[in-house]
Amino acid sequence: MVNLFRKNTVVQVLLILAATLLLWGRSLVYPPAMADGDAVLYHLLYLGISSLPRLAVVIALLLVLAEGVWLNLLLANVGLVPQTTLLPTLLYIILMSAPATTLTPAIFVGGIMIAITHQLMLRTTLLTITTDKICSATALIGLASMFYLPSLALILSYLLVVINYRLYSWRDWLSMLLGLAAPYIMLLTVLYLTGNLTIWLSGTYYSLGGISLQSDTEKALAIGGNLVLVLVFLVGLFALWGHLGEHPIVWQKNATTVMLLSVGSAAMLLYSRVFPVDMRLFAVPFTLCGLHLLMPEKSHSYGHRKQRTWILDIVLLLTFIAALVC
Repeated sequence: MVNLFRKNTVVQVLLILAATLLLWGRSLVYPPAMADGDAVLYHLLYLGISSLPRLAVVIALLLVLAEGVWLNLLLANVGLVPQTTLLPTLLYIILMSAPATTLTPAIFVGGIMIAITHQLMLRTTLLTITTDKICSATALIGLASMFYLPSLALILSYLLVVINYRLYSWRDWLSMLLGLAAPYIMLLTVLYLTGNLTIWLSGTYYSLGGISLQSDTEKALAIGGNLVLVLVFLVGLFALWGHLGEHPIVWQKNATTVMLLSVGSAAMLLYSRVFPVDMRLFAVPFTLCGLHLLMPEKSHSYGHRKQRTWILDIVLLLTFIAALVC
């Protein structure tokens, strides 16, 4: 199965569409209620379309498909994944479909994380990024928090990218702060003019202080599926980290930037549910790590390569089933 994602584009598209239909088909027929959220932009969206659950499912599905293709193109354009494979698209769709198949804040956060990744990728031999990209990346973090407030934790990932790219000058720090503040300057202005500033400030203070280590262990099948997804991600993460030195320095820095997003994602769990893990928050780094786990460099031994292919096929199938039962 994995080998089908190496060459034939038509077959890859058909497999992705079939997998998407299996994951989202039930929700299209029996649409679940749209998930609520207290972040300002997402809450406005919820008020507008929550009474139309099927529309929410369709919008969510289109967004997930578009984000999966965008991430695939982004990773391929910077050389992190092969140009001929659409497996990153499938992996992203699988992660974003577990456990919810309707419109949720995680879908918007996932798309904005891809946009942040786009800003932080190196495309030349210059081993750092310009101040305008720094400003854009942190502005996107601010925007993400307006769809899901805990996504402010992505600033932790950015601070690690600062070390990766050696962004230590005062211009770099000023660009970071201005970018992060820009969306909030606009928001605070609107809230002040509409008389809602005090209410928003008190609600935001309460939400940011509401760290709770919640867990849900009632659904055994869903927990099993979640553990499979966590295990695949961790194995892929450590495997890719261990082989970074085999690639050029620009490749290493780009891959490290993508993997560092998992730090901010892990911090977000403190504001939602620690276990089962909401793997949608890890969809972007999972896509890269999962791709390199499922498509390692070919072995010189035919027998060894054939045996490994069977194992990787089983891993991909288990990943899909795990998302299906979540």
